[in-house]
Amino acid sequence: MSDELTPRERAEMRDLVLAGTQRIHPAGRRRSQLIAGAVALVLVGGVSGGAITTAALLGSDATPAPVTTPTDRPTPTEEPTPTPTPEPPSLGVAPFGGDCANAITDPEADGLRGIGMTRSDYRWRTGANDVLGGIDCVWVSDEGYLIATLHLYAYPAEVVPAEFATAMVPGCRQEEHDDRLTCTSVGTVDGLWLLVQARAASELISAEKVQALYDSAASRVDAHPRAMPATRTEAWWARPDCAALVERIDPAVYGYERVTLLDDPYATDPGSAPLPGRIPWLRDAAFACELHFTSGSGDSSTGEVVRVDVVPGGAVAFPSAVGAEYAQTVTVDGAEAAVIVPGLDRYEGSPDVVVATDGVNMLMVSGDYIRDPVETIPLTEVIFALMRP
Repeated sequence: MSDELTPRERAEMRDLVLAGTQRIHPAGRRRSQLIAGAVALVLVGGVSGGAITTAALLGSDATPAPVTTPTDRPTPTEEPTPTPTPEPPSLGVAPFGGDCANAITDPEADGLRGIGMTRSDYRWRTGANDVLGGIDCVWVSDEGYLIATLHLYAYPAEVVPAEFATAMVPGCRQEEHDDRLTCTSVGTVDGLWLLVQARAASELISAEKVQALYDSAASRVDAHPRAMPATRTEAWWARPDCAALVERIDPAVYGYERVTLLDDPYATDPGSAPLPGRIPWLRDAAFACELHFTSGSGDSSTGEVVRVDVVPGGAVAFPSAVGAEYAQTVTVDGAEAAVIVPGLDRYEGSPDVVVATDGVNMLMVSGDYIRDPVETIPLTEVIFALMRP
């Protein structure tokens, strides 16, 4: 297998690192997150060329120096927070009852290559797929890192961008400088756009095996309520203006002198094939801004990247964050409820996320790996206030 990633592979891996969910459950959570976080940053840096300052993580095996927690912030507790009220006013309906196991069973996934595959479910949901009426499922090989992957995506046909109709071609293809095959089966079943796609070495998968998995999932579509997107209401937040957001943030709230906006993390490279995992962003079900905080200059400069995600109407998924492993209830001024939860990454470590809701919308703010997530709360409060109409 080639050690070099193709352009499509780099884009896909960047999405996986930024938008998946961590499937490792370490006993020593903080240290394991830091170690895994360093690996993830190597991936992000290598794949996307991002300039995240994390020398403290990568340069030593010692535990990083503790960061002082602001004294005017409440200490997170382990007490669960109730489901926000009032209930979100508009709900989508996910295919397969919202459960990946209802589409493809684990034994069927194992049959892809005759060796164990493990379903990598989200630890919690952002609400982006919920409002679109979609589902995003992944199975990964048990015995080695990404030796084989299996994806299933399903959305109401009316929310799927038109370019996917021509870009998602059935069959297997081998990309340049890569000895792995990508095999795809795609179609529309009773108004549901369904895609099953696998990637592995050519001796491990085939178009016939992937088509069989597609057929199994397709046969189960009608066993569950028809998928449909949520209906937007006046209470849903509008698309955030990332540039205007940066202009209205005092960088001192995060301990820095300057803040600038990085390029759109979900911008599509000209001429590149669309990736199914980007459907929520292409259909304005989710928005992301990346803020670069810096201080100093030259060799003495320091900085951190903070990612801001917004899902209008996404509060329907907030209970999943409340129930996530390691969730900690916190207070964010102006929010109806808020928690700190592990980051959304299926394959690597990722920073903890402050998740806040007004009962209708979802705001997620991810700081640096070495930053105590409680220290991100003041910045979250500023952004939350700017998002409210």
